[in-house]
Amino acid sequence: SSLKHIRSRKSRLMVGSISELQKKERLLQEENKALQKELVERQKMARQQQQQQAQWDQQTHTQAQAQTSSSSSSFLMRQDQQAPPPPSNICYPPVTMGERGEEVAAAAASQAPGQTQAQHRIASLPPWMLSPL
Repeated sequence: SSLKHIRSRKSRLMVGSISELQKKERLLQEENKALQKELVERQKMARQQQQQQAQWDQQTHTQAQAQTSSSSSSFLMRQDQQAPPPPSNICYPPVTMGERGEEVAAAAASQAPGQTQAQHRIASLPPWMLSPL
């Protein structure tokens, strides 16, 4: 009889521990399901954020390209509108080095005023542009 009593007590303890373990298992399964739902929701939110980020990046890139092209075209327009016309005749200072410069200056002083202007233009050209006559 005492052996029966010990066995029944042992069986009750085992049944109690089994029921506790089953309760823990159910709680863990419910918690696992809740965590899986939360994980799925977070993954959806992450995908949405990535899509929104990609759309925003694309819009920003498109706007930046539009601004770059419009600003460069407006810069070119401003350059065209504000740029002075290129000089039609570029004059260099007269060559005054050595005998050649003194000869030109003396010749310009001795000639008539109309000839002086033509001679001065020739004298204002650099020597490499003058062809031997």
